Amino acid sequence: METDDRTEDRAEDKDVRWRVIAAELRAAILDGRYPPGGPLPSEPELTRKHGVSRPTVRKAIDTLVTEGLIYVMRGRGSFVRPAPEREVILITNQDRPDLACPAYHPEIRPFGKVGWETFHRDAKREGGSLPYDDGKIAANRDIAIMLGVRNGHPVIHRHATWSQGYSPRFEINSYTNADLVPDWDDQKRYHQYRKRIKFFYEQLQRDRGPVRWVTLTTARIAYEDERTTLGMDYAEAILIIRRTMTDDQGHPLEVTEVKAAANRYEIAHGAEIADDPNGLFTPEELAEEGIALVI
Repeated sequence: METDDRTEDRAEDKDVRWRVIAAELRAAILDGRYPPGGPLPSEPELTRKHGVSRPTVRKAIDTLVTEGLIYVMRGRGSFVRPAPEREVILITNQDRPDLACPAYHPEIRPFGKVGWETFHRDAKREGGSLPYDDGKIAANRDIAIMLGVRNGHPVIHRHATWSQGYSPRFEINSYTNADLVPDWDDQKRYHQYRKRIKFFYEQLQRDRGPVRWVTLTTARIAYEDERTTLGMDYAEAILIIRRTMTDDQGHPLEVTEVKAAANRYEIAHGAEIADDPNGLFTPEELAEEGIALVI
């Protein structure tokens, strides 16, 4: 008696044939038998070789796509994804910059002391979009947990997107309990927070120091809006580095989140790769070491 694909696949699911196919292809890719950019055997070839149905082969292919090892071009087949060059995000215990400050943005820093005002004026005149924005928002669940406030509490949210040369983009988010910056709505102070790189952190630390820094790194599959912002493919993992400034009692003062494509960046610690653990990297050293961002 003949069986249809669904009956056959139910039987194959019991002995997870798709896992066997995926494991064989994965090993061949990692061993270099299928080079970067090269094609994999077609679905009909894999179906004949393993004696399975096409849905079973597709499940194996989808698994490798999810893992980021291959990509599929409709009508052409499956190909090995080239391994991208990785750049370094450096975690340091020296000179932690205010990454969300507009004046620190790599597109603005070359303008010098009048950088933010010049960039802002030129972008507005030319009708272009700004790579940063800020304002007060109501804390959602995740932000409330990070800052130790209740849901809906007013929070200062500063946001920026970075793109340096041909490097993949970063997304920077800074969250601060609005009660800690009562003069945020004063226009003069607000402009100072944007123009002077250290000013926001100096205000937070005043009468609350000495401060401590805690940096945690995690990864997960990117959400749709994150994929759009960072130019990532479907089902790619996102790297999230969360740096928290606390007072000496451990109360959060500010949280900076850096988001980047996990397959394009790796983490290094300044104290481990620097000749002088207490020294600062020069711009030349950063370029030589392939360091794209210092946290």
